[in-house]
Amino acid sequence: MKFRGHRFVFVLVVLVCAAFFIFHALLSEPSNVQTGLSYIEKQENADTDQLNHKLSTIRSQELEKAYQDGKINIFAFYQDYAFFGDSRVTGFSTYGYLDSSRVLAKTGQTIVNIKDWKPQIKKMRPTHLYFSYGVNDIQSNLDESLGGYDTYYEKQIKEILKLCPSGTTVTVNSILPVSAGAEEKNANWKNIDAYNQKIKKMCKRNHWTYIDNDSICDSDSIYEGDGIHFVPSFYQVWAMHMLGL
Repeated sequence: MKFRGHRFVFVLVVLVCAAFFIFHALLSEPSNVQTGLSYIEKQENADTDQLNHKLSTIRSQELEKAYQDGKINIFAFYQDYAFFGDSRVTGFSTYGYLDSSRVLAKTGQTIVNIKDWKPQIKKMRPTHLYFSYGVNDIQSNLDESLGGYDTYYEKQIKEILKLCPSGTTVTVNSILPVSAGAEEKNANWKNIDAYNQKIKKMCKRNHWTYIDNDSICDSDSIYEGDGIHFVPSFYQVWAMHMLGL
């Protein structure tokens, strides 16, 4: 009987303590509870991003081996990406090289249109971002009208990064030159170098990858008749150049 009595007292004490802690938790300030929940959520997201980064690294190593063995083409390296741009970039999807849902580009677009693609970015949450604008930007004299081409470009990219996982890489192409014949017809094309210097500095201060494309545009054979857009075969060269291959 004494043993049962002691056990009853013990159980009663446990219940009282539990009730006390529950009551204390209910009286806690909402802000403290919210802070705790926010912390847990951030930790979960951080763990997910770290796992995605590790998986991406492993995937890249596997792709490189497959490419060296001749099992895949260069475009297989483009995984979990979004490619922003103008009519020049649309060639990647038009000619069937890249997934059209990931080529966020349209004829006539400029860096002002980057924000238009936010809904798509929210859905796909890519870990690799590629950008290539310029032909329409120069024609519209955006450096002057936007109060600094690189400043505006930088702001737009950072807005997109807010919608992407932590550690998302950014690759920004220099404005690819036009043919010699096209440059003679329009004096605006002479400003390409000045714009590229701004893009290069933007990438340097943000630790983004800058792609200088001058070396792959040294022949008129890469251009369509207008001297601005590119023939289908050029896109493989461009894709390899962006990957450093």
